[in-house]
Amino acid sequence: MNLRLLTISFLFLSSPVLADKCKIEYLDELEYTDIECQFYMGTTAYRNEVYEVAAAHWNFVIAAPLKFEGEDQFQAMALSTVTFLTYQGLGVKQDRNLAVKNWKDAVLKGDFEARRHLGMAYSDKNYKKVDLVKALGWYESIFLVQPDLEVLDESDQGVYQDALDGAKSIKVKLSTSDIQKAMEFAQSKV
Repeated sequence: MNLRLLTISFLFLSSPVLADKCKIEYLDELEYTDIECQFYMGTTAYRNEVYEVAAAHWNFVIAAPLKFEGEDQFQAMALSTVTFLTYQGLGVKQDRNLAVKNWKDAVLKGDFEARRHLGMAYSDKNYKKVDLVKALGWYESIFLVQPDLEVLDESDQGVYQDALDGAKSIKVKLSTSDIQKAMEFAQSKV
């Protein structure tokens, strides 16, 4: 058994939810291209702190040709999540500027969570281009895209709550004029 198959099998067997989504017999095929399953295997690897493997799965999703409805959303989520690894330098070379660029691309592809990551990046003192107006704007854009927390799934509710907390902490640091600029920025990003 080759190492790749062994690693995938380990990750696959470590998640009962993943087992429902991905059939183990597919792992024997030469060309394993189920985008949704690859995305969830990346998530499992990430949770197990095997970041290089997570990045490999998510990069596979990003590069895979789209065959079925909804796969574009998995590609957007994969871009956003592998970009988080890039921003933090987890399992891949750290490049915060590239990460911010990629999150902007993910937003254009419809990824909800990328907006939170951009708010976080622009408010991160370790990012050389800190801009609290843009940070607040990205957080506020989440509320414009989806004003109703209750219609979101559990994961997106977490994104929404993080944005509420992030926006609150930034607003106390900004003038009324800067808050208005942030709101205008947010409106330009929906």
